[in-house]
Amino acid sequence: MRLRQGFRLAAAAGVGMLLVLGTAANAEERTVGELFKLPRVASCSTVRHGNTQGYLTTSNGEAPSSTNPNSTAALKVTKEGIEATLPDANAKALYLEEPRRSVKLNRIGKLAYRTYQLNPSGVAVWSYQLPIDINGGTLNAGDFTTLVYEPYQDGQTITPNKWQNWDALRKGDAKWWSTRSLANVPNGATQSFPTAWSAIVAAYPDATVLAYGLDLGKGAAGASARADTLVFGADSTCVQHQWSTRFGRTSYLVSLLQIWRKWLLR
Repeated sequence: MRLRQGFRLAAAAGVGMLLVLGTAANAEERTVGELFKLPRVASCSTVRHGNTQGYLTTSNGEAPSSTNPNSTAALKVTKEGIEATLPDANAKALYLEEPRRSVKLNRIGKLAYRTYQLNPSGVAVWSYQLPIDINGGTLNAGDFTTLVYEPYQDGQTITPNKWQNWDALRKGDAKWWSTRSLANVPNGATQSFPTAWSAIVAAYPDATVLAYGLDLGKGAAGASARADTLVFGADSTCVQHQWSTRFGRTSYLVSLLQIWRKWLLR
């Protein structure tokens, strides 16, 4: 009787252990994305652009100068969106805007935009650019990198001659890559290893956003595409940018970030 009772108790304990182990295993199987939750976004304001002011067309993305001339990239505002054409591999178009207030990576709740590919060759459309200070606080040399979202790197299909909306977060599952290898992320989240937004945020929650914007090129000779409805949304601030010839021609100063980048990339 005691043997049978002992066996039953041992069996019950074994089942309990299996349940505990099973629960732990299930927890380990949950991806960061499954546990990730985007913060609520503040009410958005809209900025309307009637010209190409604020766009840089230099090959290195820095402010133009006598030693840093504009590339051959051609820019124009259309009835719906900004349009760039890149005649050669060195052509590039870049737009960056600074957030109205300091924003940490883990407080971002919406990054979105839309594109229209005019030249159907390849996968070249505008990418979402997010320059950051990976440590937050004081921006020191080596702390700077740019997170990049490209639809094709996120497994999305580019359809020519059609406006397509891109959710660059997708509840944390969207794939991003960094222009500099990220030490706290497997494989560095480089261009060869695009990584889920949720994993990057988990590794660098206190990283601060220096700017946000759009980029087309370089290395995409022949590319031609439009972009519009650029959204940067966090729990404390949200802004949407639109481009159209229907808007009044307004001026915007080139971001001081261009000067910072020139120093930081030395």
